[in-house]
Amino acid sequence: MERVARALGLARELGDGDRLAARAVTPRRAVAMGDPQAALEKLLAVLEHQGLLGEDGRLRDDVQLVSIGDHFDFGTRAQGTIDAARVDGPAFLRWLCAHPPAQVTILVGNHDVARVMELARVSDERFAAATAVAEALLAARADAPDEHPARVAAEYMARFPEVPALGVVQRDFSAFTAAQRALVVAELLAGRLRLGASARAAGGPPLLLTHAAITGRELALLGLPDERDPAILAAALDARLAMAIDEVRPRWLAGDLAPLSLAPLHVAGATAADGLGALPEGGGMLYHRPADPDRPGADRSWETEMTRPRRYHPRTLPAGLVQVAGHTGHPKCVAELVRWRDPAMPETLSGRRTLRARGGDDVRYELGLAPAAPGDAVLYLIDPSLHRAPDPAAVELFELEPDPVA
Repeated sequence: MERVARALGLARELGDGDRLAARAVTPRRAVAMGDPQAALEKLLAVLEHQGLLGEDGRLRDDVQLVSIGDHFDFGTRAQGTIDAARVDGPAFLRWLCAHPPAQVTILVGNHDVARVMELARVSDERFAAATAVAEALLAARADAPDEHPARVAAEYMARFPEVPALGVVQRDFSAFTAAQRALVVAELLAGRLRLGASARAAGGPPLLLTHAAITGRELALLGLPDERDPAILAAALDARLAMAIDEVRPRWLAGDLAPLSLAPLHVAGATAADGLGALPEGGGMLYHRPADPDRPGADRSWETEMTRPRRYHPRTLPAGLVQVAGHTGHPKCVAELVRWRDPAMPETLSGRRTLRARGGDDVRYELGLAPAAPGDAVLYLIDPSLHRAPDPAAVELFELEPDPVA
């Protein structure tokens, strides 16, 4: 594990914006990695097991890597992992960004952009105070189930109008720090983070890679309802991100923490300062995931709200497009794709899975990588729930065709 130790030391030494010395890249292997929300040492151990680390603590010169997004927030306070998550997430992101773009492609996920959206104006002190109050209020509500949720939320909102909903703060963005936000701002300004990428599966079809996939909704919003070329779609997504960054660039450079907006593609969660009393959670491209709208317990009013959808029916995936995404681990799919999976499918971790839609309600969710038939809508899901993976050697990566470097 010497290479892991060297990579760990290098990652901890890097500062925001640091870059490794340029070297010739001769790619012989390319892989996509699902959501890297885990301890830094575990992430590097995964890469080492796959033979991707060099002797000097960086990726081998013949390797290309795509990170599928979500580099922050793992574990819970009860597990005692929050302190590690506060430093390990940004350390891994700095390590990725330090490699040249020809070698490492870094996509953004909802946890990444939340730092410059929902949490754009939140200080460490206010976040810590809001988290403490949120935990106390949620515990009190658990002890008194008759307590009306609206009264609990109203008390929290009145005290922290600039902070997202109490459940989101206490759960989803629990490892936030202002230093992480500064890192995301710096790398967005540097053009190092992307919204989409295109590649080809090893021995397979062209692919669109995003954090949480796109549906017909996103194609329509991009003005490309009939487009299926992954390269064109990735370029359109990156152009939308670049436009959003340009809108806030002067303010960011002046030190004004203005929120980034990707609406209506991706809509940030609200705060009381936005004037929305219910504090709805965010939705859209980086939040949504596939689900059966007719499953027991589904809440259509929340899950499929038009301006900020949190779920989508698999049949809304674009026919004829093959995609790779993270965001959704196998246990969530087992619970939310009930009609379209093997009834005996175990709720275990799995890094590579296939969701296929063939018109109407002909949908299938299965483990492994099923071949894409012409005209099918195919989504390869690669989030391996890394934080909960017991053994780095068991984590699966998605093999891509290496991209020639000019």
